[in-house]
Amino acid sequence: MIASGARPPAQVRRAIDSAAQQLFAVRRPDGSWQDHLPSAAISTATSAVALHFADPEGSAELIRSALDWLRANQLPTGGWGDGPGTPATLPASAFAVAALRLLAAEESREDVRRGLDWIESRGGMAAVADPDRCALHVLCLQFLALAGLYDERRIRRMPAAVALLPRKLRQKVSFVVPVTLSWAVMQRRTWPQGRILRAVSRLAEPRAYAYFDELLLSQGKEGGMQESPLLVSMVCFAFARAGVRPDLVERMAGYLRLTARPDGSWAVNRDLEFSVTTFLAAGLQECGFADDPRLSSTIDWIRNCQWDAGFMATGCPPGGWAWSVESGWPNCDDTADALLALAGAGCGPTDPRVRAGLDWLLAMQNRDGSWSCFCRDNHVALDAPCAVITSHAVAALRLAGGLGADAPPLAKAVRWFAKTQRPDGSLPCLWYRGSTAGTGQVLDALGGLGLGGSDTARRARTWLLRTQQPDGGWGDGEGAPSSVEETAWAVMGLLGAGADPREEAVQGGVRRLLHEQTSEALWEPTLLGVYFLDLWYSDDLLASGYALQALGRYWKALT
Repeated sequence: MIASGARPPAQVRRAIDSAAQQLFAVRRPDGSWQDHLPSAAISTATSAVALHFADPEGSAELIRSALDWLRANQLPTGGWGDGPGTPATLPASAFAVAALRLLAAEESREDVRRGLDWIESRGGMAAVADPDRCALHVLCLQFLALAGLYDERRIRRMPAAVALLPRKLRQKVSFVVPVTLSWAVMQRRTWPQGRILRAVSRLAEPRAYAYFDELLLSQGKEGGMQESPLLVSMVCFAFARAGVRPDLVERMAGYLRLTARPDGSWAVNRDLEFSVTTFLAAGLQECGFADDPRLSSTIDWIRNCQWDAGFMATGCPPGGWAWSVESGWPNCDDTADALLALAGAGCGPTDPRVRAGLDWLLAMQNRDGSWSCFCRDNHVALDAPCAVITSHAVAALRLAGGLGADAPPLAKAVRWFAKTQRPDGSLPCLWYRGSTAGTGQVLDALGGLGLGGSDTARRARTWLLRTQQPDGGWGDGEGAPSSVEETAWAVMGLLGAGADPREEAVQGGVRRLLHEQTSEALWEPTLLGVYFLDLWYSDDLLASGYALQALGRYWKALT
């Protein structure tokens, strides 16, 4: 018998089947799914400014549409958020104000005034210049200076000498290198320099061009980098303002024109099509669709997205997967998620694609036993180790590679979990807000290794039980309301570590997930993912993938 208050398997099954029917209906013909990321003020502003410098006449209509979008999406408070209707942030507001004042000062006079008033209420330009309050401060200040709102002479110079570092040292960092190199070129061409800096910059500039020639060659034909209009706009702007490499400028401007949305906006990233496809495939497999012939094309698509070459920007070997096609970067999280989806389809370590992915993950493990996103053995910002990525790598090596808890790579990871765990039992996460993501997914990984009764797992479980919300769900563990994603992570962690599905904590989470299912049979996302630094995102399909994984596991546990 199911205890009082438990969700009957039939009710859960109906929720699962309706979601699966909807997902199969919206899947693309090639077996993958197309997700949607929110339009962002920051990338809309930077793309408009980049096109203003790169192609002012040919892109005039796009620029006008972008400015209209910025004005239409200004919040009543006067600021702009990371997505439409989300709370205002300093970076988004600074970039939006700068773009409006630079490109349409007269017709945007009132919008700019309200935006500046909001920035002033948060500490003004001093707050924008404070790296503890605005991680994108150098970039924000440069755009504000272009608009006549800040003294350009006070902006920190980008270290041109990065281009002169040996390749292996440059490969220790990821996101920051393209902007650093391109902006160093721009500063050399537009700022006064002393004799020593001129000499360094003169040597560095050809190396910077060589870096971008090689990078863009590996990123497909569209002119993108990291599948990110924001990053592309930053580099395009820098080279266009510097008056250099018109061939690269035109390629990048073409990517911006290609990724502009009909309403005049841009997202920070065009999409996460590979990530959502692996999450949804795993969710459907968890729900009993592993042998469904409709998933065959999905598995083929995942296999075909594997990189058969190494990647120059990070030095990783062949065999990884990226979050998007065609200019995502190979990374540990998407590689682990690809392996999990392939394992769910019955592909084992003798499969050539799986073997290459397993070898890739093992090669990318940090010396301390953890995994980072792009680079090995770097503890700076988003290139540092991450509990969620490490938990996914552990699960992939177990399920796709057949490794157990006593295998040296996994034993090292388990020790890293124990060292990383905070005194309250939670584990941090770099790529999602708060602590529920890290704590729930590490608990799940430990349970899969048969370590659900370990001290690390016990303390993680205690933290999850303590932070469950009155509505049955979980938020970030720091006061935010419940979200579908965090509730799913917590439920999966508890079940993965051996919780009885009839336990009230699990029941509460399942009730919350069923309650949050929409009339279209899917789930609404929450702004909780980290693009990088101060930028946050939601994704319309990630929440559904995680919800299905949690409900599928619960359904199997009950039946």
